[in-house]
Amino acid sequence: MDLRQKIKFFSLLFVTLFSLWTILSSYFEPFFVFCGVFSSVFTLFIFKRLINAESALSQILNGTSRLSFCKLLVSYIPWLIYQMILSSIYIAKQVLQTKFKLEPIIIIKKCKGYNDGSVTLFANSVTITPGTLTIDVVRKRQTYTSTMCLIDKSLKSSISEIESKVLKILHSIR
Repeated sequence: MDLRQKIKFFSLLFVTLFSLWTILSSYFEPFFVFCGVFSSVFTLFIFKRLINAESALSQILNGTSRLSFCKLLVSYIPWLIYQMILSSIYIAKQVLQTKFKLEPIIIIKKCKGYNDGSVTLFANSVTITPGTLTIDVVRKRQTYTSTMCLIDKSLKSSISEIESKVLKILHSIR
């Protein structure tokens, strides 16, 4: 897409977003119009970053066919949703107990991933699972180190399980 097409595309998107905002809010006072302009521009900014993220995703998958990518989605997404449900149930049980037995910990783990894509998928999978959070990922030479916060130390084994699944799936699509 050349610059002229991008300007036309984003202008059309801005008009659409602002019109939708105006119709749904039904406020025409200057403050609210300014809020609509600001929220439309902010949304376009995020959208532009998502478009750039799409090109970054294609770089991460570098050469992976669409069929392989679909296999990744079909095999990984249901497993991740299942893990999220299990983790949610575990956290709910722990929180609803009369005595809190949670022992939060921060761990530093060397990642087994060999490229940015596998480490990114691993870190995001940890973060999306309730009770776990990836705080930082650092690359020193060819080794990735991930710092994670776990709401309970018993979740430590699930981190290795997520890492193994990510590496297995990414290896199968190569």
